[in-house]
Amino acid sequence: MSLPPDDDEPVPRLPRGRGIKLDGAMMVRIGMTLLLLIMILVAARPCANATSNFVNGFGDEGSAKTQMPKPGNVDLLPEGNGSAGDYEMMGGTDAEQRAAFERAKAKAAARAAERAVSAAGSGSAARP
Repeated sequence: MSLPPDDDEPVPRLPRGRGIKLDGAMMVRIGMTLLLLIMILVAARPCANATSNFVNGFGDEGSAKTQMPKPGNVDLLPEGNGSAGDYEMMGGTDAEQRAAFERAKAKAAARAAERAVSAAGSGSAARP
């Protein structure tokens, strides 16, 4: 298939770019970004070492115990002491819930009275 010889129409051409045009300010920004990236790569290791030395330099003794708790070396509280001894199963009826609330109030009042007596006996009570 050939074109007729009398076709004188111009052939459209594809637009061609003339490359990247960078002015001076853009070159400065690119250069500063490259310097920043190079500085981060160069300074990363010394900064990491300095931070590690700072954190690890606080010494071996601290607030942590010398031995981690394991099933064999944990001291258990006596039965009934601590907040775990304060919980009890409540029933579903209103009467059972009221009775549980009253028992809890009685325990709290007994503990408060016990603390008041021990504080007065130790001489740490406020004097008038």
